[in-house]
Amino acid sequence: MQTQAYFENIQQEILRELEKAQQSIYIAVAWFTDNRLFDVLVSKASSGIPVELILMNDEINNNCGIDFNLLANKGGKVWKIGSGEANDTLMHNKFCVIDSETVINGSYNWTRKAKQNHESITVITENAELAVQFIAEFHSIKEKYFGYSDGATSSHPDSIILDYGKICIRLETLKNAILLEDKEDLAAQLKKIKAIVKPANKESNATLIHDILLFAEKRQYGDAVRCINEFTTKFKSLTVYVDTELAALKLELRGLELQLSSLEDEKAEIEKTLHDFEIRHNRELGEIILKILFHLKKKLKEEAANDKSKEQEYKEAEKDYDEFNNNYASLKDEKINELIEEDKKDIKNLFRKASKLCHPDKVSEEQQEEAERIFKELNNAYKQNDLKKVKDILTNLEKGIFLSKSDTVNEKAKLLVMVNQLRLKRDLMEEELNMMKASETYKTVAGIGDWDEYFKTTKEKLSEQLKELETVNV
Repeated sequence: MQTQAYFENIQQEILRELEKAQQSIYIAVAWFTDNRLFDVLVSKASSGIPVELILMNDEINNNCGIDFNLLANKGGKVWKIGSGEANDTLMHNKFCVIDSETVINGSYNWTRKAKQNHESITVITENAELAVQFIAEFHSIKEKYFGYSDGATSSHPDSIILDYGKICIRLETLKNAILLEDKEDLAAQLKKIKAIVKPANKESNATLIHDILLFAEKRQYGDAVRCINEFTTKFKSLTVYVDTELAALKLELRGLELQLSSLEDEKAEIEKTLHDFEIRHNRELGEIILKILFHLKKKLKEEAANDKSKEQEYKEAEKDYDEFNNNYASLKDEKINELIEEDKKDIKNLFRKASKLCHPDKVSEEQQEEAERIFKELNNAYKQNDLKKVKDILTNLEKGIFLSKSDTVNEKAKLLVMVNQLRLKRDLMEEELNMMKASETYKTVAGIGDWDEYFKTTKEKLSEQLKELETVNV
């Protein structure tokens, strides 16, 4: 699984993911007024890819200038929730599932106005289990408001949702029949699995099951058993929810956990960039800046002795010198491991994987204190470019130390409180990140293309300034 948060050029990122679609697109958003995004959906539907869109039936969508019938005319489906009245129930969902493997989720509505707002999305790829749950939620929304009307009958191919729990049991039974060489039972199990997984099903994971059936029918039993093991390992843990409201809350909580984790990754990346710059700035320029400040202080002290109007200026120079000296001393002995480019990419990927497993907002309440300790340890190792330490932490986390809140809480009221808390945390985190990116310090550091050239040029300028001050003081 790969996750990535985006704060800028969000429309472009969504367009990029939609263009990759080869099998199916499911979208549930309250408001959809972005013409460019809609044009891609029409294009994908025209090429034969199933596209379904759920949105609000309100004034914003109805007067945005988009003719949603165009999508329906190209084979797609548009479902509008509500009667169009001002007091209609609001659908808060904002997600998209592409090819049953990629999930786009976040605070971003698919509107023209949203491009100017401080919002974000999280793109989660290579996670079929999560995608399946979001597709199930999509169909739950559709069934809640529309049943199976408007052509979407229970037998319609596009309305099929694979029951992965039942399929895993059937595949295990099939594997046992193969191992026991029970031809009659094997044939019976093949027939039952075919009845569950209809050939018309568009989900990419149905293809995996068809491959298993094909191997078994061709008596390539080794390949069949290998694929069964891979499939059941992947989907056995997929929770089958009975209560649809509880399922929706658990799914939103899991989505919010991933969003917050991705936002934390982004924050850690900014802080690491600034920290790396500060350490290098201190190492390469600290001594020369300290000398400049010392000579400025000395010069102003002599001037203040003869001119009382210079007294305040001298005090400020003395304060600047003391503050810089303290900061220089505190950073002087701090070391950051030097990494080659390949290792820099590795440590970033490993850190992001590890942070998803121990983020304090993601784990159960009983494990929160331990998660905070490990999360802090992980962040410090990442800041120091300690690749081995980050690897070791990830290896331990992958043993399944922590349980997710979304897997351990089953009370609706408690889930709703958690969802609202994480929504607020996500919004506050987005604001904090936007403020960090808007700061002069970050914009300056981010705007430096070549650090080597920057420090070389700056050092030359400061050296000239120091010579002038030393001459004046002499």
